[in-house]
Amino acid sequence: MFGRCNFALLNKYSIVCKTFYKPHLSTAAHLSVNSAALGKSRQPHKLLILPQSTTFSRAPFHSTTAQQLRQNMSADSKFKLTEVEGDLFSAPETHSLAHCVGADFAMGAGIAVKFKQIYGQVDQLRAQGVQSGGVAVLQDKERYIYYLVTKPQSWGSPTYDSLRASLVAMREHMRKNKVHKLAIPRIGCGIDGLEWDKVSAELCKVFDSEELEIVVYNFVPK
Repeated sequence: MFGRCNFALLNKYSIVCKTFYKPHLSTAAHLSVNSAALGKSRQPHKLLILPQSTTFSRAPFHSTTAQQLRQNMSADSKFKLTEVEGDLFSAPETHSLAHCVGADFAMGAGIAVKFKQIYGQVDQLRAQGVQSGGVAVLQDKERYIYYLVTKPQSWGSPTYDSLRASLVAMREHMRKNKVHKLAIPRIGCGIDGLEWDKVSAELCKVFDSEELEIVVYNFVPK
């Protein structure tokens, strides 16, 4: 009597499920597929024996909300994240500024247009050679203007991973230069398409241990 079992072939790109018949399940557990026949690498792919009813599901990439993170913050945390209504460019000069851009620094849409008009120096920004996941910086008197490079091209879309990497890069610069106050728009949202609840959760995770106040400006047209 032949026993039935399912197996999944795991490789870099996908999971391929098949059904086969074999007299002994223990023998099937040690099978391998010669990758040369698949046109892949020279190393054989290992087979993972799974129950016949096994299904695959992908967990949500971001399940923690900013509200949950704030609740879990230690009582002595010196990090503060607040939101206000108003124009970002009316923020006190004691606050550095930050926003998201593409690595081409085209800045032709959204709030980036205003940053380009006010602070210019696009050639200097490009000369810094920052790629997606980094941060370019200008200094305006006693404060810094941070350009979070979250995508290769301005017409593209950022990811939560690229945003997080840019935030970490900015955090390191802020530590070295003793920056404790920052004003931002709802970065990564709007035309960039990220969700503010998830973005604010990233801010909490990246800056939770910092002595820092971040004020988020939500512009409300009059």
